[in-house]
Amino acid sequence: MFVRDSMRIVGVMLLLLLALNVALVALADKGSQVFYVKLDYILRTEESAELDFGSKSVITLSSTATPPGYVLESFSVIFEGKAPPQIVPVKYDKVSESMGRLTSVTSYSGEVVLGSNGFNGTVKARLVTVFRKTTWVPLQDNVTVDTSEFKDTGLSVSVRVTIDNYAPYAVKTVIDPFGNDLIRMDVQAAVPAGAFKVDPKHVEIDVSSIGYGKYTIEFSQGEEYKLPNAFLVIEDRFTETTIPAKTFKSYSIRGKAGWNPLGFIVVLYSVAPGPLTNSATVEGNLVDLAFERSEEFEVRGASLLIPPFLMHYWIKAFIVYGTTAKIVNNEGHDIQAMIIPVYYREVGTWTPRGLTATINKKDIADAYAAYLVVQVPPMTTITSVTVPSGQKFEDIENYTADWLGTWRTIVLEKNEAAVQVKNGDSVEEGEYFISIAWKPIKMVFKDPKGNPVPGVQVSMSGPLSINAVSGADGSAQLNVYAPGVYSVSATFKGATLTTFTLGTLMDTEFNIECKVYTMTVNVKNALGGPLAGAVVTVSNGNYSQSLESDASGSAVFTQLPRGTYTVTAQYKRITSTVKVTLDGDQAVDLNTGILLDLPFVGPVTATEVAAVSAATAVTAALFFRPRKEKDTAEIEIG
Repeated sequence: MFVRDSMRIVGVMLLLLLALNVALVALADKGSQVFYVKLDYILRTEESAELDFGSKSVITLSSTATPPGYVLESFSVIFEGKAPPQIVPVKYDKVSESMGRLTSVTSYSGEVVLGSNGFNGTVKARLVTVFRKTTWVPLQDNVTVDTSEFKDTGLSVSVRVTIDNYAPYAVKTVIDPFGNDLIRMDVQAAVPAGAFKVDPKHVEIDVSSIGYGKYTIEFSQGEEYKLPNAFLVIEDRFTETTIPAKTFKSYSIRGKAGWNPLGFIVVLYSVAPGPLTNSATVEGNLVDLAFERSEEFEVRGASLLIPPFLMHYWIKAFIVYGTTAKIVNNEGHDIQAMIIPVYYREVGTWTPRGLTATINKKDIADAYAAYLVVQVPPMTTITSVTVPSGQKFEDIENYTADWLGTWRTIVLEKNEAAVQVKNGDSVEEGEYFISIAWKPIKMVFKDPKGNPVPGVQVSMSGPLSINAVSGADGSAQLNVYAPGVYSVSATFKGATLTTFTLGTLMDTEFNIECKVYTMTVNVKNALGGPLAGAVVTVSNGNYSQSLESDASGSAVFTQLPRGTYTVTAQYKRITSTVKVTLDGDQAVDLNTGILLDLPFVGPVTATEVAAVSAATAVTAALFFRPRKEKDTAEIEIG
């Protein structure tokens, strides 16, 4: 097939261009980057298939080969329309259903197995394989994404940009390779709806549709851009209005006690005589043209008794983020508009198993629809949702079904979920539980030689307080289960190795090089020879360690943090001390001054010997000199 051939054609080039992204982050002193941008490069292949269950009762379908440097994100079998009710997924990870009928089956391993269960016809489907390569870029005022390498490859390429909900940043502008700001509605109108998607924390660009080259995403910064990771979203009751030709109407979201304004959903539509025209738009702080459809059609009878009548219709749906929206109608006729204000507020309690949120009917009484939304970092996997009735939803992706006389939609993706808790007058109040599997944060501590550093005490403080100690391999695992900003401190042998702020909780391993060194203390006697058996102690005030000098007089202290140490050598009754500033591997000679080690007496220093010798000399001088003078005197008298 063309897709498979394309993959083979560009295989060699991908080997050269796409290096496997190893997600290792080196951290040292405080001042390290707090927040990061997650950049996902997405390759997508699609092929049509006709599944013949007449010849096989079980059909196995597989993804295309994974290109170098990428990982398989998903392999989906998407049925045209809906699958026959007899079709049963046998091997899969998630399914999507609409009103009781199977619409797609997804595998994360690359293989889907379907059983016929008595069905012996054919089913048309699309086989969609998605590959992903992820990189992390420090979050600054802007980030540049270069897609030039994919030009002329024939691949379907898109880019996904994600920043943390709780980061004080929001998407401001997105400049395409041709200098156009994709945030502008006239630019969005020139590309297919859905080719560019944006909200304050996410950007998705269909590069194959818009163009290859460098994209620049600019960010605004401020505390007002922080969002929670678990929140209740309500869609207020909608307003329908007419926008007269060549006019505009502006709307401001009204305040609602206990709620924060998120924006609007605005739907514009028109049915009118004549050729298709489509020059109505919506303006706002951040606007995403989410959906668009239009068509010209002719009304014609059996004959020309009533001549043909040319008509057209169009519909557009916009998502507006912010507190104001302006609908501009440049058409020559009236258009219709539906405006839905959207609000949010933080809910839920984080637990090691997931998130618990209680929904009260009175809190959402005025809303037309309400959703529990959870968005979590990439190091997590949302596994299931349990609603107040006890029903558990798992292994689903997009699910819509009959519910309390209306319908309910549930979306479960790897890092985000939305559960409808109200639709019209139907509501299910009570406790909801979102099951979330968190991967522990792994920090690996090594010395400058690359050796592991065991015994490092790591503490994290933020939404949670977490402590861990590095093991024999130098790694410490910290079990985080609540998103947010954490202060990290690592101490070892009484010294602080590093402190830093961790904002983005990445699905990665942190390699931390520790400034720890080897101190070799050479204990010597008065003549400079080695002194074995001395107890050598090093201390920095918060930590001390003692070793005995070996036959060569040496005591080797490994992996001592840099700093100032008091080094003491004690041999029996003799103690010698020196101050040492350690900032690298260092040898320290410590002369004890011991000259002799006498039985029953013990060590005697050269100073003591000298003192004894001096005392003896003085005593002798004092004893002999007076007698000589006396003898002399006697001679003189005599």
